[in-house]
Amino acid sequence: MKLSFVIPSHNCSTWLPHAVRSCLEQTHKDIEVIIVDDGSTDLTRQYLDFIQSDERVRILTNPTKQGRSKSRNMGNEAAKGEVICVLDADDIAEPNRARFVADKFQGGGVQFAFGSGRVIDPDGTVLREIRSKPFDFKDAMENMTNGIIHSTVAYTKEFAEKYPYSEGDICRLGIEDWDQQLRAVRDGVMLTAMPQFLSSYRLLESGTVRNRDEEEVKRVKESVLVALEIPSVASVC
Repeated sequence: MKLSFVIPSHNCSTWLPHAVRSCLEQTHKDIEVIIVDDGSTDLTRQYLDFIQSDERVRILTNPTKQGRSKSRNMGNEAAKGEVICVLDADDIAEPNRARFVADKFQGGGVQFAFGSGRVIDPDGTVLREIRSKPFDFKDAMENMTNGIIHSTVAYTKEFAEKYPYSEGDICRLGIEDWDQQLRAVRDGVMLTAMPQFLSSYRLLESGTVRNRDEEEVKRVKESVLVALEIPSVASVC
């Protein structure tokens, strides 16, 4: 089974080589790595010029910044793998991630899966571990979060085509994965939990989660639920 790692990147030249190397060193070898350079103005281009000779790597470029959602959608559309693995440019895939994912998706039946993850600091020191647990809709509504580390997610090519990432405020606030997952759940898609540690999420002071207005996040999430006609917390508890 061929897997595609899709990595959107904007001005992430410090971390991108680590993310790409973690993909290229997978124990499951039938992979491709798609890097979507989203209008970077740092040293990203120099790194991409260096890595592009690797036949496993494909590079897509936005001349100007378009945002993570548009970049992810672009990479997903170009992917040749049966299954797409999500990875952010500052995160790291565990060496056996592709093998575990391929085994899980083999034979069909699974459309979307996620696993356990580690939170690391800028130096790579593990700060804590987050073990995956079965997706619980009631809990997700109560906490307004799905409890899924996005860089552990994998989904089929067909899933990506049916559920592209939303742009605009949803992307700006870093909730495009939450929105995508709820659209899928609304349609009856099962979000399958895998116990294995699949990726490490790098916690940076410059990250979206640490620099967004949480009240605005709440308002936008509430508007998404209304638009999706998903029941309120009161009606599902």
